Amino acid sequence: MAQIARPSKSTQKKVAYERKVEDKGRKVINWIFGVLVLLAIAFVAYSVFIVS
Repeated sequence: MAQIARPSKSTQKKVAYERKVEDKGRKVINWIFGVLVLLAIAFVAYSVFIVS
């Protein structure tokens, strides 16, 4: 029966680092989209105020 090789410590650290970076990247993307939505709402409110 073939044995599955266990990942080394450096491989485990690399995977953990990649996961950490991915989580931070998602957080940044969510913040960017949130700010864009707020700016869009502010622009709509400003446009309605100017028109009326």
